[in-house]
Amino acid sequence: MIQKQFKKGRVILSLLFFVLIIVSFADIKGNIPAGYFKTVLYLQFIPSLLKLITPGTIISLGAIFVIILTFAGGRVYCSTICPLGVMQDIIIFVKRKISSKKRLKFKKALNLIRYPILVLGIVSLFFGGILFFNWLDPYANFGRIGAHIIQPVILGVNNLIAKILPSVGLMPLEARPFHFASFAFAAGVFLLVGIMSFFSGRLYCNTVCPVGTLLGLLSKVSLFKIRIDASSCTKCGKCQAACKANCINIKTLEVDETRCVSCFNCIPVCEDSSIKYKLSSKLKTQPAIAADNTDSKRRFLMVSAVGYLTAKSVSVFGAEEKNHVCFWRRGTVAPPGSLSIEHLKDRCVSCHLCISVCPTKVLQPSWLEYGVTGMLMPKMDFMHNFCNYECTKCGEVCPTGAIIHLPPEEKKLTQIGKVQFVQDDCIVETEGTSCGSCSEHCPTQAVKMVPYKNGLTIPETDTSICIGCGACEYACPVKDPHKAIFVASSLVHARAEKPKSEKIEYEETEEFPF
Repeated sequence: MIQKQFKKGRVILSLLFFVLIIVSFADIKGNIPAGYFKTVLYLQFIPSLLKLITPGTIISLGAIFVIILTFAGGRVYCSTICPLGVMQDIIIFVKRKISSKKRLKFKKALNLIRYPILVLGIVSLFFGGILFFNWLDPYANFGRIGAHIIQPVILGVNNLIAKILPSVGLMPLEARPFHFASFAFAAGVFLLVGIMSFFSGRLYCNTVCPVGTLLGLLSKVSLFKIRIDASSCTKCGKCQAACKANCINIKTLEVDETRCVSCFNCIPVCEDSSIKYKLSSKLKTQPAIAADNTDSKRRFLMVSAVGYLTAKSVSVFGAEEKNHVCFWRRGTVAPPGSLSIEHLKDRCVSCHLCISVCPTKVLQPSWLEYGVTGMLMPKMDFMHNFCNYECTKCGEVCPTGAIIHLPPEEKKLTQIGKVQFVQDDCIVETEGTSCGSCSEHCPTQAVKMVPYKNGLTIPETDTSICIGCGACEYACPVKDPHKAIFVASSLVHARAEKPKSEKIEYEETEEFPF
């Protein structure tokens, strides 16, 4: 009787995790405290794994907990904690409500697809790139869906209600700049996963997702497994029809542990109580099929993965920071807390949570600005806005350690770039008119106006106290071909000197800077 309640408990927990993560991306007003994000995303496998090997962050043991959980009870992560997995379950549930074809059949594992994908992911990690996992990590994919589909829908509903029902008290909010590549990627993943779920259950998890494949290998030796009692089973096929992972073979009374996601859908439909979730040695099943030649491959993959993670941890914690800072003339500016562009590229899974919570919307998805291996990672776009001097939001919410949390005072001295001034492009020079917008909005006074000619003043810069916030670049009225003042990207972030005088206070308004 207790066994039949496992599914209800799993459904409640999975919906709880799903709703909590949805809220993370639905925070259109920025009211959620930083601690919420850290708690909700603690058990996301790839982000937690990356944070575990990232220096300068609070060690996250979420990935280790997931591995222990898998050794204990199989792929509970996939059925309960993973938001993309729960999204698939919702689609499967809807399909069964609206479609006459509700039964699922046993299908052979597509090992020639899923294991090469895992190998390619591990190989790419050995070469220092996580782009492959960026595109396939279930949390990152759901994050992009949340940032570019769910959040805009919620924002649109908010603004619509604010417009047609002003008495409700909702305020219209500014929409985030539309980024076609990110939206297209998110929409493509949503359609792909949705179609695969609608027609073939958890096919994405058991064929494409490298996390599912890796945890599936670990679940081969899990303590608790789904087992069928051959002595009482009548082979009615109800468990097979209910299995959304297509992993129950009613003819041989076997369950493919590598694909079973421990959803417990099969247990309550068995009228003879022949299928149970118990210690693997408790129930006897039909004789197991002789081990095939994939066992050695699986062991190799597991050893390779563990070996890589060990080596990576040693290399990260034993590495010394280089003492030089390189600059591009313009280049792409990485957010404060990312330490360097290479650090961002080595840790960021492009979940876009930082982009979704950025209050000034200066964080935008990149395209090829960081190169192919940095596609869709966050960048500072000073054409849209500037980095708030007091804000540390992106580092507070980052689940991987790609952007580490900087205390406010530390952030105010973190130099992500250096101001550059091109006098020939400045309107003081080209039009002979006064301006000074850049100086007025510089929080550290790295830009100040000095006497020029004809009674005019012109900007003078001090790169030693510039932090690269971009307020000057955003405020500059020059549009074509380039801003007269801009932030040159630092490949490795440095520490700026403290401002020589008190910073200028300014009031942020919708009309900023003019």
